[in-house]
Amino acid sequence: MNVLIQLGWFFKQRKTQYLTGITALVLVSILQLLPPKIIGYIVDDITEGTLDAGQLTKWLIILAAAGIAMYVFRNVWRVMIFGSAIVLARTIRKQLFDHFLKMSPAFYQKRRVGDLMAHATNDVSAVQQTAGMGVLTLFDSISTGGFVILTMALTINWKLTLIALIPIPLMIILTSFYGRLLRRHFRTAQEAFSSMNDKTQESISGMKVIKTFGQQKEDIEDFRQLSDEVVEKNMRVARVDALFDPTIGGIFAVSSILTFVFGARFILAKEMSVGDLVAFSTYLGLLTWPMLAFGFLFNIVERGSASYSRISDLLAVEPEVVDAAGASGRKATSPSTSIPSPSRMIRSRRCRTSDLRSIKGRHSASSARQDPARPRS
Repeated sequence: MNVLIQLGWFFKQRKTQYLTGITALVLVSILQLLPPKIIGYIVDDITEGTLDAGQLTKWLIILAAAGIAMYVFRNVWRVMIFGSAIVLARTIRKQLFDHFLKMSPAFYQKRRVGDLMAHATNDVSAVQQTAGMGVLTLFDSISTGGFVILTMALTINWKLTLIALIPIPLMIILTSFYGRLLRRHFRTAQEAFSSMNDKTQESISGMKVIKTFGQQKEDIEDFRQLSDEVVEKNMRVARVDALFDPTIGGIFAVSSILTFVFGARFILAKEMSVGDLVAFSTYLGLLTWPMLAFGFLFNIVERGSASYSRISDLLAVEPEVVDAAGASGRKATSPSTSIPSPSRMIRSRRCRTSDLRSIKGRHSASSARQDPARPRS
């Protein structure tokens, strides 16, 4: 989560947009609580035989209004949060470009061009995901998960809620472990991608030399080895990434089994109604996304953390040549350094041509006076 703290400078700049998006996100989380509860009421009315057309129409109108409101608020948070993430990507790319312009030739001799390209493309995209999808999954998992758990405990049955949440600590432990593995493998994968980029740039730039010495096969073999290395290291990332969904799905399945087993007992003990169990199971279904979002959060944040650390290391390199204080923006005042206008250049050229013609005329007249027998041309 350190990368979110490191990006605090940007979150302060876009404070209004992020607060608006998070507020809309929280409102959506609250509105999501209505449908399961209404379904529970309808099931109880059907069981008791008290449901009529008027009540059903009322519940349907409430569900339709909640759906429209969720549509509007979801559009708001997508524009605010994801739009801000795009602005962050543009800002970081500009910082990198400005930094590259300040660097001396020695910097580019030490740093490979392919590596610099990877910083400005893949690494920036990973940081953009952190500021967009990462912020979404963080606040959505907290708000949706928190509201759903409180509603289950306070309005249905707190004992069944505690039983259903028994497997959750195991999910937190496993996803944290997966996140650490993912960060290490993702950093090595990004470095391998940088090497492949650099090899591509060198091959294209030196194609004449490669063909001159007949090194085409050797160059192709070198590129193939680097490409295989990139694939292998990204496969390691994919293997760790693939552990998140089965783990979270398995834990959710265990929670569902505990819910139905103990929920049936509570119904037999008259501590719950059938409608309460239906609503509880629907709320448990709503907890699926916060659980998955929690896994996505570790995935996205660890990728963003590895990429942002690479970008920060690059931006931390100090330029060898630094302008003196007050040197920037100083204009040249010497007339000798000024560039003449096109009209002035034309007039000067005409004057020089006229001078040359007069010199040639005087030289011809002088020669004629010194040698009268020489015929005139």
